[in-house]
Amino acid sequence: MSGIAGIWNVDGQPVSPSLLASLNARLAHRGPDHCGQWIEGAAGLACHLLRVTPESAMEIQPLVHLPGIALVFDGRLDNRDEILARVHDEPGITANASDAALILALYRHDGERFVEHLTGDFALALYDPQRRVLLLARDALGVRPLYYTRTRTGIVFASEIKALLAHPDVAAKPNDDMLACYVSSARPKDAGMTCFQGIFSLLPAHLARVTPDNFSTRQYWDFPATDLRLDSLEAYAEAFRHYFTLSVRRRLRSTTPVAVSVSGGLDSSSILCVAETLRRTHHGPAPALIGISYLSPEGSPSDEQMFLTDIERMYDLSIARIPPRTPGSMDGCEESVWHIEAPYLDQQWNTLHRSFQTAHQLGARVVLAGHWGDQMLFSQGYLVDLFRQLRWREIGTHLRKFSRWMTDTNPRVFYERFGLDLIKHYTPPALLPSLRLLRTRQPDWYAATLRRRARRHMLRQPLLGAHLPTMHARSLYDEARSPHHALCLEWDNKVAAMHGLDMAFPFLDRDLLSFLMSIPGEFLTCNGIPRGLLREAMHGILPDTIANRTWKADFTHLVNTGMEQDFPNLMHYLGAGSAIVTRGYLVEAKLQALLAQYRDQLRNGTCEAAWTLGDMLGLELWLQIFIEQSGAQHDARAGALQPVLHKTTTPPIAVPSC
Repeated sequence: MSGIAGIWNVDGQPVSPSLLASLNARLAHRGPDHCGQWIEGAAGLACHLLRVTPESAMEIQPLVHLPGIALVFDGRLDNRDEILARVHDEPGITANASDAALILALYRHDGERFVEHLTGDFALALYDPQRRVLLLARDALGVRPLYYTRTRTGIVFASEIKALLAHPDVAAKPNDDMLACYVSSARPKDAGMTCFQGIFSLLPAHLARVTPDNFSTRQYWDFPATDLRLDSLEAYAEAFRHYFTLSVRRRLRSTTPVAVSVSGGLDSSSILCVAETLRRTHHGPAPALIGISYLSPEGSPSDEQMFLTDIERMYDLSIARIPPRTPGSMDGCEESVWHIEAPYLDQQWNTLHRSFQTAHQLGARVVLAGHWGDQMLFSQGYLVDLFRQLRWREIGTHLRKFSRWMTDTNPRVFYERFGLDLIKHYTPPALLPSLRLLRTRQPDWYAATLRRRARRHMLRQPLLGAHLPTMHARSLYDEARSPHHALCLEWDNKVAAMHGLDMAFPFLDRDLLSFLMSIPGEFLTCNGIPRGLLREAMHGILPDTIANRTWKADFTHLVNTGMEQDFPNLMHYLGAGSAIVTRGYLVEAKLQALLAQYRDQLRNGTCEAAWTLGDMLGLELWLQIFIEQSGAQHDARAGALQPVLHKTTTPPIAVPSC
């Protein structure tokens, strides 16, 4: 996790060193180890660097190579050996070259197709003064964020939107189309939009090419449409174990301890157990592991301590427990929204904040999380493939088994999901948006204009994964390529960055996902057991009590208790004169009625009321922080909210203005 930024005035106007430094200062929390910037006439690049990997120990950025090609890079390359073999003849390249140096060498070797050879989590910008071209690229899944906007003189880009807002030509204006999609859970028809008008997120797996005369983007990689058939369940489990172990190993490349956020659930526990197994069998130095878990009240529906104890007993290790405290999401909520840069407030923000604080205090710079395991390891789309093959009895067997292995889920949910998947598959694509609109409940407390915008986007949502051969593959592809998925990854990255951490997701490795999409779905859910292939592959690595779990922790009671406690503060934010009302996004009369109604529903056993109230609060905070503030007020707020975790120890290069 580092912060990169840059300006290119394509009209030839020289870049102001102080202006570039202002952009870079907004990213100081992303990189405490080195601050640098480089300017050549109308182009300037800047970076705040966090050194994580062994090869980055002495790295400085921006990295400049004769004849003046400059690069800033935030990320981790996972295929260094392949790239080294490709560029070994390039001057100055050794086995210890930094990831950024390998990328520059690859550009000299392959030109603009260099990005097609990169595997890992990254965002980068490369400026070639001789060819007068600026290239921006983002990793295949979109784990690292990269934003850009056009100005009257050229283009500005950065790892976070707040850096763009430091430019005098970039105004913080709400994008009502994106806000409409956010409050209605609609997918934006124009992927890459942000909540800020005129500011865009570079799409995952895309390369942007900027010249004085043109701006264009292209997708440089996508999941292949392959059909992999193996001889047995054991062969599928062995292959899964290979790709999953490779994914975890890639994310353990660190000179400091690596934290694993582990709950005791199947996904996060698998990560910790595989990581510990690798650490013990690795030949040579390996990073220390720190297991971190939230300590839920004993006996509550979210209490998973027995499973953590089983891991500790099996591996003779100790998992750090974060003791419970009053739940809620409003302690430091303004700081959270400032960093996330979106109208989103995590209902368990207090717990997440303390977990990351603990990881940082224990010396970690990387934290691994089991996010997206649910979505990528259990999808019912394969049942449609079985339906097409007339394997109807097998479908019934699997649907019945789902409820035995997920005892906390109403069995009706699985049957309804199967029915919807059948409708989605057999309905002509032109009719799908209308059906989707009929199924979606539009919250009437939001303004009619906002709801109309949301409906327009619902009617124009693109069909993802149509090139893939099976419904199983399309379902996983739809999860991996959905705009919501990209947004969540951006938010996760920025929350981790505010704590000085680099967040990584082993279940979002592109090689692992390519494998999962290529195999028949009935083997991923082998014998009708949700996440059955993971359970089979982790035999002997994961405690049997976890491998055979049939329920997930339920945090409903904590979410509702937290919102009930936060309710007086919520009323303060959403009271008379709130921005969400004065700007016409929410009907005031309905807001007051909703607050009265939902306060009574916070004890009814679901999270719907708390989620709705949290969404409104998130939008209100975002409007207050980014839209209502301007100029000096905005800069003062930025200084007040931006935490200083480390001191910069390495002086900047070229232009010492950090």
